[in-house]
Amino acid sequence: MKFLLILQGDGEPRLQRDEFERVAHDAGELVGGELLADAQLSVRLPDREPTKIDGYYVIDVENRDRAVELARLLPDAQAAGRSVEIRAVMHPAAVDF
Repeated sequence: MKFLLILQGDGEPRLQRDEFERVAHDAGELVGGELLADAQLSVRLPDREPTKIDGYYVIDVENRDRAVELARLLPDAQAAGRSVEIRAVMHPAAVDF
């Protein structure tokens, strides 16, 4: 199952995520991820208050419990004012659910 780990919140988005990246990569579960440009450079349709999302990872794991286990390795999950949202990536047939 693929999951999107959404990095969000106030504070410094450029935290050291080496442990998460090493563990997920070595297990073959890290699909990709990036930090996003500053929200002031984005376009919102319709124009609303910006969401404080500043990065993401895509992982491919056996189940949601493993996604949570990996997400706990991200410093965003422990840093004050930051969080990690874990969202399943739906497949057209939703066979994973």
